[in-house]
Amino acid sequence: MFCSKCGKEIDNEAVICVHCGCPTQNYKDDKQAKDQPIIINNNNSASSSAAAAAAAGGRVRRRYSLLFDIFMICITGGLWIIWMILRPKYY
Repeated sequence: MFCSKCGKEIDNEAVICVHCGCPTQNYKDDKQAKDQPIIINNNNSASSSAAAAAAAGGRVRRRYSLLFDIFMICITGGLWIIWMILRPKYY
C-alpha cells in the first residue's frame, strides 16, 4: 500500500502514514465503524528499540560501563575529603 499524500510505501494495515502522518483509507474505515478505539503506536525512539531487543531476548548494551560509575564515585569522594581538610574552620 502506498500513501496517497507522500507516495511512500506503508504497511497494508496502517492507519496513518508513518512518514507524513496523513490518515489512510484504513483510518477512514475504522472511524466509520467506531466499534473499536484506534491505537496508534509510532514510537521510533532508541529506548523503544532497546526495549524491543530486550523483549526479544537480545542483550541491551549500556551506554557507559561500571568502571565509569566507580571512577565517578572515587572522584566525588576525593573532592569531599579535600573539602573537609581545606574548608575554613571557625573555632
